[in-house]
Amino acid sequence: MTDDQPEPAIPPARRRGRRLARWRRAGTAGVSVLAVAAVAVLTVGTGPAGARPAAAPAPAGTAALRHFNPLVPDISFGWLPAGMKLVAGDNRPELQALVAGRRSWTDRSVWDLTVYAAGQCRLNGQATELTCSTPALEGLTAKITRSAPAVRGHRAFWAGPDLIWQYARGGWAALALPYPADFPRLATPAQLRKARHQARRNAAHVRYGATTPPLLFPVQLRNLPRKWRVGSVFYLPQGRVFRAERFALTAGNPNLGADGGLEYQRNLPYFSTIDPSTVHQHFCFRSPGSVVRVINGHRVILSHQFSGTMTRQDLCAAHATGLNLYISEFGAHPPVSLAALFRDHLRLLGTRPARWTSKPVT
Repeated sequence: MTDDQPEPAIPPARRRGRRLARWRRAGTAGVSVLAVAAVAVLTVGTGPAGARPAAAPAPAGTAALRHFNPLVPDISFGWLPAGMKLVAGDNRPELQALVAGRRSWTDRSVWDLTVYAAGQCRLNGQATELTCSTPALEGLTAKITRSAPAVRGHRAFWAGPDLIWQYARGGWAALALPYPADFPRLATPAQLRKARHQARRNAAHVRYGATTPPLLFPVQLRNLPRKWRVGSVFYLPQGRVFRAERFALTAGNPNLGADGGLEYQRNLPYFSTIDPSTVHQHFCFRSPGSVVRVINGHRVILSHQFSGTMTRQDLCAAHATGLNLYISEFGAHPPVSLAALFRDHLRLLGTRPARWTSKPVT
């Protein structure tokens, strides 16, 4: 979904593109760019790094959750190599993902963990392919290259250098190693053994259903249509909490695909960027046909774009109560325009985590 958004709103899609390349190097068959976020080995971590005792493994008969709550991180890293820490996460009903790196989720070398809800992945009868799909994405298959040692009593496999395992009945997880695409070919046997040992240790310490820092939103939406709710979230660690960096609303299954950690639905708004104003000094840009308005005392830029039968509107606000916001909406006849959303339904909660909310829609 390329457009005239300011640069801060673009990198997540590129990041997901690198994740897709990871699975392709392991022999995967890809789909469109919009499919990257849900089926490439993603990332989402919670909790500090370090060798902490792992939560007890789920009993062999325990079933994976049918759906995750997008507002509640349900997984966390229990162990990471020295210098690595949680740097980003994705929450959706079908999956949760974590990214661990040294500084940022934009690092070239990161651990990507994806945990799928029950029923999202299928292992073929010969145990040579694992196919995972969601309502927004279809058709990405990991080619299994060899068996791996069991992960806490559950079967596991290597898909090239990456590790996949069944963490509970009906549920699968995948871990992409933080190495370049040509690592398996160029690595020495000792380097490959070390990488796989770290992957097994990482997987064995993943915590499911454990307490994590709260996921908080610097904005809150009020008095929206009854069925509207948050359907997907991309978040970043900030101090002792997770800050929602972007999120999308839903009233049912997404119908525009997924990218950048979000699943999109026609005629519903999504926040592609929520940042403190200090992060991006030059945030909003005028595009041809855009207009500047003052809404509730804040200067915003409104724009419309047309591509074939698809209509899109965007709202950009810089330095609004200390926040930079970029909000978008696809569809010719949205029930709530972005100007009305900003004016009548949006509360800006500022930059202090103590004022943020875990209930973004009330």
